[in-house]
Amino acid sequence: MWPRRKILVLMPCGAQEGLGFKALLDALEIEAVFKEITAEEPLDLVSPTIPGVEGTEEESLDCGPTEIVYWPESLHDQYRQWGESRGIMPITAVDFLRGLWEQEIILPVPLNTQQKEQPILWTLLFEAGYEPSLLWPKEDGQWSVIKGRGLHWVVPETWLNSLLKEEKVGRESRNQLPEGFWTVRKDTVDFYSESLRFQYMGNLKRYPDAKAEESMYRSILTGLQLGVTWWEVKKNIRWNIDADKRDRRTNRAECVFEDAQYMENRGNSRVGDMAEGLC
Repeated sequence: MWPRRKILVLMPCGAQEGLGFKALLDALEIEAVFKEITAEEPLDLVSPTIPGVEGTEEESLDCGPTEIVYWPESLHDQYRQWGESRGIMPITAVDFLRGLWEQEIILPVPLNTQQKEQPILWTLLFEAGYEPSLLWPKEDGQWSVIKGRGLHWVVPETWLNSLLKEEKVGRESRNQLPEGFWTVRKDTVDFYSESLRFQYMGNLKRYPDAKAEESMYRSILTGLQLGVTWWEVKKNIRWNIDADKRDRRTNRAECVFEDAQYMENRGNSRVGDMAEGLC
């Protein structure tokens, strides 16, 4: 017998987003069968099976998909009719992700923000105790999924945009640092807590890859806005060599934050309380 929940995923031929989608469902232990389809592919609406999806006809009479998830460009009328004739209402991948991530905070980041094998934003949140989840492509073409217990999902920006287009999923984050700004200098990048008040937080050595600089700094700023402390940022930026020596040569003092706190403690803090602690 099939599990209680079985998803038939219909996607256009060559859809690269399918690998990430499958990795996500596998990590959440949601069984799914993926099928690439074309408009020219014939389908017998009377048959209990879809070629290339179910096993034998005898097995499929008692067990089959309970849901159909589709890319908008892949669901042709014959597949819709096949599903509706069996009481299965197809839903788009956007609606599926919207329901799946309804209570999560989704953080799309560029692919060029990796530090070792994980994006820098995930590393900052993980080291700060947020227990974030991660969906990320690996160099070998496979996808890495780390399921954390926190609210945040760090996912590739390009993958999310290709699936959702202009749609949004997940809940809005309540930023502890509402604003932020950085300034690139010759050898360093300065971070500030507020773009208007220009309150100095500290500096880092510039990221060595000029093409990825802005993406990296944006990810760091996102972490700060979510409540990651400057101390945690400095501790986890691997290219920031000899930071303390540089700091001692400046006349500006960095903000002093407490050590890492867990998410449940951070959630009780008010934005105003944090602002008072900024330099």
